[in-house]
Amino acid sequence: MRLRQSAALTVAAVTAVLGLPGLATADQAGTTLVVDGSAANCSDSGSGSYAQPYCKISAAAAAVQPGQTVLVLPGTYPDDPVTLTRSGTPEQPITFLGGPVTYDKMAQPMVRTTGTAVTNGFALVGVHDVVIRGFTHYGLRDPLTVTDSARITLDQNRFEGRHSLAAVRISGKSDHVTVSRSLFLSSGGVVVEPGSHDTLITANDLNRTANSAVSVKDAPGTAVTDNTIVYSCLESVLIDGASPGAVVENNVITADNPAHTHYNPAPCDAAHRGEAEISVSADSSPGSKVDYNTVHPWPDAAGYRWAGTAYPTAAALRAATGQGAHDVDLNIDIDENRTWPFDVLSDADTAAIDAADPTAPGVDTDFFGSKPVDHPKVGNTAPGGGLRDRGAFERTGLHDAGLQVHGAGQANYPTGPVPLTVRAVASVTEDWGSPVQYSFDFGDGTAPVVSTSPEATHTYTRTGSFPVIVTVTDALGARTVGNTGGAHANPPGDLVPQLTTTQLDGGGLYKFQPTGTSPWTVFGETVDFGDGSAPQYPTYGEIYHRYETPGAYTVKETVSDDGGREAVKTVQLRVDYDAEHAALLPGRRVQVIARTADSLLDTGANLDRGVWAGFTPVASNGSNAPAPAQVQSVATTTTGDEYLRTFAVVDGRILSVDRNLGGTRPGGMGYVDRGFWFDWAEVTGAAGAGDLPGVTQVAAASIGEQTHVVALANGRVYEASGNHNTGKWSRWGDITAAVGLPGGVTSIAAGTTGNSLHVATLGADKHVRVADGNYDRGTWSAGDVTAAYGGPTGITQLAGASTPGSRFHVVVLAGGSVHETTGDYAAGYWTGWGNISAASGLTGFSQVAAASTDNSLRLFGVSGGHVYNANGDYTRGQWSSWLDVTAPGAAGTPAKPITAVAAGGIG
Repeated sequence: MRLRQSAALTVAAVTAVLGLPGLATADQAGTTLVVDGSAANCSDSGSGSYAQPYCKISAAAAAVQPGQTVLVLPGTYPDDPVTLTRSGTPEQPITFLGGPVTYDKMAQPMVRTTGTAVTNGFALVGVHDVVIRGFTHYGLRDPLTVTDSARITLDQNRFEGRHSLAAVRISGKSDHVTVSRSLFLSSGGVVVEPGSHDTLITANDLNRTANSAVSVKDAPGTAVTDNTIVYSCLESVLIDGASPGAVVENNVITADNPAHTHYNPAPCDAAHRGEAEISVSADSSPGSKVDYNTVHPWPDAAGYRWAGTAYPTAAALRAATGQGAHDVDLNIDIDENRTWPFDVLSDADTAAIDAADPTAPGVDTDFFGSKPVDHPKVGNTAPGGGLRDRGAFERTGLHDAGLQVHGAGQANYPTGPVPLTVRAVASVTEDWGSPVQYSFDFGDGTAPVVSTSPEATHTYTRTGSFPVIVTVTDALGARTVGNTGGAHANPPGDLVPQLTTTQLDGGGLYKFQPTGTSPWTVFGETVDFGDGSAPQYPTYGEIYHRYETPGAYTVKETVSDDGGREAVKTVQLRVDYDAEHAALLPGRRVQVIARTADSLLDTGANLDRGVWAGFTPVASNGSNAPAPAQVQSVATTTTGDEYLRTFAVVDGRILSVDRNLGGTRPGGMGYVDRGFWFDWAEVTGAAGAGDLPGVTQVAAASIGEQTHVVALANGRVYEASGNHNTGKWSRWGDITAAVGLPGGVTSIAAGTTGNSLHVATLGADKHVRVADGNYDRGTWSAGDVTAAYGGPTGITQLAGASTPGSRFHVVVLAGGSVHETTGDYAAGYWTGWGNISAASGLTGFSQVAAASTDNSLRLFGVSGGHVYNANGDYTRGQWSSWLDVTAPGAAGTPAKPITAVAAGGIG
């Protein structure tokens, strides 16, 4: 009989303090201490009022008095261990109140305590008459501990994270501690240690605990009732040591099933399995009772262990001991693909519906606060006309409450100035029965609005963030709770635009972050960059924009708010370019590709601005990117749509890489900036212009957007054309065969005039010949320049470029000196040879390249590991002196000597 008396006392203590969860109401204002860690005016040395709340829960715990409630507003409270040494009285308990666990766990107004694996949560030491309700504990070493304390209620809490094997630990000489209506999700379980007595663990959902869901040792009078325990490691309920007078009733227990692995599976392998799902030791069996449970053990394990003997089924336990008289084996339908709670009873679980012992100690509601409900389609098997279902969740026809809060121009978390009026609209899913009452708690301490209508209005008269909760009940006593983000009431104020600008590089790229402050919700932020481009909206709060040219710009931000207001902010922005980016700006430009022993480098100049970019590596994007040391020959050209197309010979193959020299333009799935390098691709082979074995040298020239690549392979000359935008190449054409060039060609160069391609070749006989492909006529012709006009002796290399007026310039290197002749196709003749080295004053070149801008020929020669530049201005009729491009005042000196260059001009 001592058991029933103990149980009755436990129930009395629990029902005296357990009610429907909610926030403190206005008539409690004098007894309420407020904690709001997100409030700008919070202070741990303040009054704890709504006007000046505490920042930390621990600060309120140090000040709370009997009869007071510590109201903790939603938010995360990291590394805030609370050690409570203050007590209440049976008539005036101390209450810590957070947010209840609602049906929509993910959207509930959460008060979350977090920390590292060495951080404690709540620690109650030597206290009595205390209630802890509505807190979420994540990742703490000891989330909730009770030591040497009495008449303690831990209700509607939530535990997640495996940092501890005990989510709740009760120790010392603790008595009449209740753990109720709480969620243990992939966490530790409840541990009752020696010395404690008359503990009640009831109406909890213990899901995938890392150890025994409930572990009791040397703790008499423990009651474990009305819990849903699924997939726990070790035993589901372990009553060990000397713990007589235990009650294990009305629980729904399902052992781990290897097929269920969707939701955070626990390590319940053979090493982590207990001897039975319900285990009562020999010294705990006197006066103890096991009954009205549903127990589904592992397929190869025992459901029970009583006084040291294992029993596989309830029938075996019943036959041997008389225990488990009404226990059944029920594998409840658990759908882990739905959101929690996925372990509620379904209509198919008839063995657990209306089948619980109503006299078992426990709270008088289920996990969500529902009263016992008679299921109209299931026959009652509970004794004494009882209606309660087994487990933590009552199967009702009323569930899945939804809530929307409208106001201030939006739903779900409306924001606006006080006084802020909102309208809450509830919805509910019901299988049978019908809602008869809606209780709307607007979270600001005012009394809930109770109505038979699913809608209610409320006006906030003080500032703050307020969760809104609706509790829906029906005529049968079923109850479900829904929630939403709530409302945010601000002090009145103006709409103030705020624009942050951040320079990201030296080429006009900026990040803009347009925001605004307002008591209303701010929306519609746009930025007009002041350069004629279309205004833009931010993505994830940011806008990226590149100014195509330096200059002064007026940036304008426009914002709106839900109060119907619009405001504008302007910022004066000065955009400057560094040399690297200025060299790419529109104007007369050259790009130079330089080769060293182990690198392929790029530099460029903007001749109008008088700046050179420093040498930087040519991008190595893509799987076809060559190792620079393997490059045998390199050529480059610019196209009419402002791409730099560079070609390299590697192991007899031709590879290409393109760079955007124009402004920001579409490319791939987004946009590419000026200076962007694309991936390397192969020109030779099946993916390009076809196979062409043994290529040793490459030249390139462009007609509009079409690029012509000239290849030297085995002493013969070939040509293919391709377009950057289409990525398509023509097949190789044999120029040697088309015009009857003699074999043994040793050097090539290319240029274009109009719609014609000109290819200069150096034969084995040291003659310079030029083949002309007229694409208007579709014909090829050739001439021997050396035979007609003579030329320098000892030619070793050719270069070529074109200038306006249909002039093709052939540049040769002979004896370290640079010479040039011009084919004027409009006039129909070739000029004589000119000695550029003599005119410009520099000899000793080992390699030469040519490019052109406007009416000027731009020559680049390699001498002594340096690159020199001389310009022939055909408008003025003069040559410049040679400029050392590799000097510090220009592009700078690479780490290793330059051995070869290629050049392209634009503008």
